[in-house]
Amino acid sequence: MDVDDYEKMLSKASDVLAKATVSQERLKIPKAIIMEEGKVTVVRNFMDIVEMINRDPKEVAKFLTKEFGIGMTIDGRRLIINRKISEEDFNNKMEQYMNVYVRCYECNSPDTEIIKEARVSLISCKACGAQHPINMSREIMIDRDEIRENKKYTVTIDSIGKSGEGRTKLYGTSIIVPGVKKGQTVKILVKKIRDNTAIAEVVKD
Repeated sequence: MDVDDYEKMLSKASDVLAKATVSQERLKIPKAIIMEEGKVTVVRNFMDIVEMINRDPKEVAKFLTKEFGIGMTIDGRRLIINRKISEEDFNNKMEQYMNVYVRCYECNSPDTEIIKEARVSLISCKACGAQHPINMSREIMIDRDEIRENKKYTVTIDSIGKSGEGRTKLYGTSIIVPGVKKGQTVKILVKKIRDNTAIAEVVKD
């Protein structure tokens, strides 16, 4: 594969990431508006939030019930929580929900939907087309390193793109690897990096 081929692949990948960025800008998730009424907490804009992220309000409430360990009720467009909860605590739990059930595991766009295939729930991204099984243990990671051109790395392919290319992520950078299979662990040489996306090829040990 020559330099022009790498440039074409990077341009295509950059277009996908640009669409993801537009999706994130379009889907500005509102922060919760919290009020205390006696011994309960009321999230006044609960339905605004769940409608924006395109998720079932009952499923979101079920997640929050489990996380906080208390009962709660959907009342019209409000969520009533049966004890006092700070705005910070609620928004932190919603960030956790977003990271596991909403944001694309590949491009981080919130413009996704949950689908089922063979009884497995998948997050399907409308921005980049990636699909991933829901990962309950997914966490927000802060990457302290970065990948570099002409360096070798060992990676595991997370998914396959629409054009058949392998996709994975390392140190916060999306990596495209032609000619590999999902779940395959390979050593790669990074050829080109642009806009937080890298094109790599498989190399021998």
